[in-house]
Amino acid sequence: MFKKRKILALLASTTLVAACGGGGDDSTTTTAGTGAPTTNTGTTGTGTTGTGTGTTGTGTTGTGTAGTGTGTGTTGTGTTGTGTTGTGTGTMTPGTGTGTGTGTGTSTTADQQLRGYLSMVANQLVYLQTDRAIYNGVTLNQFESATGMYDFASGSRTATTTGAQVPAPAAAPAAPIAAFGFRIDKFVQRTTETQVVGNQTVVGRVAFDLTERAGTAGIGANEAAEIMRFVIDRVELSTNASGELVSARVLDGAQMHVYGRNAASVEVRESIAAPTGSVRLLPMSNVLDNYGDDSSVVLLVDLETAFSQAGQRLAALENIAGYFSMQVTMSPAQIVRPAEAATSGTPALTRKELIGQPITVNAQPPVSGAGISGNAWIRMYPPS
Repeated sequence: MFKKRKILALLASTTLVAACGGGGDDSTTTTAGTGAPTTNTGTTGTGTTGTGTGTTGTGTTGTGTAGTGTGTGTTGTGTTGTGTTGTGTGTMTPGTGTGTGTGTGTSTTADQQLRGYLSMVANQLVYLQTDRAIYNGVTLNQFESATGMYDFASGSRTATTTGAQVPAPAAAPAAPIAAFGFRIDKFVQRTTETQVVGNQTVVGRVAFDLTERAGTAGIGANEAAEIMRFVIDRVELSTNASGELVSARVLDGAQMHVYGRNAASVEVRESIAAPTGSVRLLPMSNVLDNYGDDSSVVLLVDLETAFSQAGQRLAALENIAGYFSMQVTMSPAQIVRPAEAATSGTPALTRKELIGQPITVNAQPPVSGAGISGNAWIRMYPPS
């Protein structure tokens, strides 16, 4: 059964829930090797003819480049070589013989990362509010606090939103959040004066972990803490010759892998297509109170678009609600919040490298890299 929506009192817990790690994404294919023994006949003369039987060799399955095994039988007994990858067989007749085993292995390309780093601007994360009027900002400090993030839009149940400035791209009722992103400087920052940050293209992954905080009022009697984890693979970032980040997108064939558990302990494990637009760059002209800024941009994960291909496969997760520990981790780039001097309205900020918790979803390898940890109210909000 799903939980009823309700109004919760603001909770002050700041404990973060770290996602589990582990796993690997290598996959292998094995090709059977064949042995082609050569028959030698002992010469008639002073030597006697030896007899022997070659044994069958087996190749060990592995990853990487193909292995080749060679066996050489001496007079009387021949052995079969062993291939590093695949299997090899061979038989020997008296004399000498050879058997070879060959195979091939494939390995998934590891996550790549831009040289240099992305610089967070105004200590700001960006999200879409429930009224969908315009994208709004929340400070990293607030997100990390017990207050967390709230009053954001969750997945739409219809493909359009009447009268909204930001219409829903598609029906995506299982999306826990409509959209979420990092406000960053357009240019990749060098870590050394001579570092080259232009003309880069890298491919990595972006992952979210939403785990309902234990002991909160949102977890009723005989109910489980709800969980929703997902990772979008094949996310590409590109810079131009000047080092400006000019593209963020998912490549053709990208997938979103989802794990979820609702209050009734029903678990869901699915992989669905991640359509174009699931990750993109959002201009600051779409963000509230941008003050005409054209030097920064939002690296946005559009979760309504990402979840729009799920159909009914995630129906059990459509009504998760409560106070959640929220982790966001992305592998393609480092992100740094630079130091800022205090102003009349904001305290001073120290430089902070944003390092995310490793997030593992189903059998996918853990996503590690830049990221943030904070709190969020999903589909229900504390009193204003």
